[in-house]
Amino acid sequence: MARKRRHWSVIASDGRSPKRRAQPEEVIIVDSDDDDLEAILAKIKQQEESEAQAKRLQTEWASNNQAPQAGPSRLDEPVPIADVPIAETDEALARRLQEEWAAEDVAAGQQLLGSASRAVALFEALGGLDRQYLGERAMSDSRAKVAASKRRRSAVSTVGPGGTGYATGSTGEYHGYGYAENDDHALFNPRGRGRRGRGMPPTVTEHSTRTALASHWDEILVRALKTIISLLPAPYADDAQVYDMLPHPSVTQLLQISQLPELLAGLLRNDSLTDWTARCDLYNAMLLLLRRMADCELTLEVLIGERYELASSGGLEEWMWGDGEIKWAESSDGASVKAQPLYTYFQKLTKQSEAFLAGASALLESGGEDAEIENAVQSLSLCGEFIATKDDLERAMRVLNNGPSPPTNNGKNKGKGHDPALELERRYTAECERLAFAHVAFPQAPDGCYATFNYANQLQRTANATRTPKDRLHLVKELAVTATSLPTGIWVRVDEVRNDAIKIMIAGPEGTPYAGGLFEFDCFVPLEYPHKPPLMHLRTTGGGSVRFNPNLYNCGKVCLSLLGTWPGRPEEQWSSKSTLLQILVSIQSMILVELPWFNEPGRGKASLTNRASIEHNKELQTHTLRWAINNWLRDEHKESIWADVIASHFITREAKIRQCIRDWAGSNPRIRGYSSTPSQLPYAVQDLWGAAPAAPARKAQRKDLIAEFEQGMQRVRAWNV
Repeated sequence: MARKRRHWSVIASDGRSPKRRAQPEEVIIVDSDDDDLEAILAKIKQQEESEAQAKRLQTEWASNNQAPQAGPSRLDEPVPIADVPIAETDEALARRLQEEWAAEDVAAGQQLLGSASRAVALFEALGGLDRQYLGERAMSDSRAKVAASKRRRSAVSTVGPGGTGYATGSTGEYHGYGYAENDDHALFNPRGRGRRGRGMPPTVTEHSTRTALASHWDEILVRALKTIISLLPAPYADDAQVYDMLPHPSVTQLLQISQLPELLAGLLRNDSLTDWTARCDLYNAMLLLLRRMADCELTLEVLIGERYELASSGGLEEWMWGDGEIKWAESSDGASVKAQPLYTYFQKLTKQSEAFLAGASALLESGGEDAEIENAVQSLSLCGEFIATKDDLERAMRVLNNGPSPPTNNGKNKGKGHDPALELERRYTAECERLAFAHVAFPQAPDGCYATFNYANQLQRTANATRTPKDRLHLVKELAVTATSLPTGIWVRVDEVRNDAIKIMIAGPEGTPYAGGLFEFDCFVPLEYPHKPPLMHLRTTGGGSVRFNPNLYNCGKVCLSLLGTWPGRPEEQWSSKSTLLQILVSIQSMILVELPWFNEPGRGKASLTNRASIEHNKELQTHTLRWAINNWLRDEHKESIWADVIASHFITREAKIRQCIRDWAGSNPRIRGYSSTPSQLPYAVQDLWGAAPAAPARKAQRKDLIAEFEQGMQRVRAWNV
């Protein structure tokens, strides 16, 4: 193997053997003139005679200059005989040209040698990275299997269907939504009691070992990335060389088929700001690499060009020497599966960085412990580097008039023409991502009170209070993570003055009686957060007249064990590792469900044919259309903080929502003859949280909700938001 590498490196340098390169004097220059020998000799003789005569005259004039002169004379000045142009003979011209051409050949050879040598060095560096990366990934997979096996043996099962008000999974096993896998989760030990439980020491030891291994691996990656940076073209460097201006064309392919894109994709998919800060050396090295790659067209292509999913790879070196293969993932029809360009991941992280900077503006001004301030400064600095790197990438794309490759369907529906439904979903997802998170100014009354916020009193009571620096930083980081982690159909707005005042909008999932509707929630983050859960209040209740779910009361109460408003097992309750995003996902996926009738305890297993459930869904369909759809299509919301979300949601999904409500109307006559009579109010009975409001004495006028929807859509389209 070593012999192959040395032989390949030498041959690849300039295509010649070392012996031939060491003997440039053997290069033969052939003159193109066809003069005969006698003419050349005659010219040489004439030239020699001319030179001899010039020397003789110079000697005579020099001897005459030795006599003293009374005044200045032209003989006192040096005679520039040597500067007089002399006709160059063909032989002299040939010699001069031979020397010049030889010098040019040597310079060109050195340039070619430098370019190829750097490419070979880059190959060796990438090959070494591949060996380390593949080896570490194999070890990590092995450790993960062992850990998963241990968790299965010690797992605590969660509550099943038949009474929702809980969160899935164990708090100790939760690794998603922005928290790194080693962010103290291993310190939670559900088996720390009982006959076989040994408490914390073994878990702490395992956690320390994993932390040490992760730290060592990061050090290896930092060294590898810095080495690769030093070998990549740097055309804007102060000491740029020929290689930096004219890099070897193999650079792009070497980078693309190595494991470097996989490594970068993994780092860029990590949306935990806490993890970024803990691994700041690695992420700073990654950002330096990305900025260097943006300097050259060949390397920029790796960031914005098409990528393909790897099925398996033995590494760059193994593939180059024929000892391994690189296999690309294929779809069912044999087409290569395309992956997202690396730049698309980077866009998401810069959005999170901007959200963190927006929420952390006052974090340092308030002071705090040195450790917390240092942590905040590191986070702010890293976010600033993300944004600066994004600017560099966008500048390079503008200069090259290039952009990231558009998304593809990976060969699906090939030959079947355009799929409008798929295109609609892509467009809706893109719109949701665009509007998912923002800091805005909440409406305030003249007295400064938050007029449309349910927890305005709590805001007033805590106006002069402060949370600990550590908890403040935790909240800012969590909101930054939330900015890029929200599922499709969830939007969050944070007050630009009080980041503990939050408004949330959740779209009803398809296939449920909530489909197409928008449900608004108010959220207040108490001073004790994250040690205590946030407060949640449902605003979409038809003015307190509709209870949309056993877990969503007409008074606005949200019943969820994560919020502490529903009894449950300890692992289902809120902990300091729980997040606001968990609550939002739980509401969307476990409360706004297809058969909400069975969320009430004691109603048995969910069944599509249950008569009570069917009638209940019809009631909810009617109220969803009235309060969660049509009510948002009124001009009073044109200037609200949700105007862009309302317009985007209903205009993008207009056709789908229209078809859905027409399908409802086919089996539900109340859709075209709606009135809020007591018989149509779900849960219009006395319960733990009070009875529904009494019906008005006068007879309510019936409404065609579909006609109202069409009129409302005309108004929203005229908003031009």
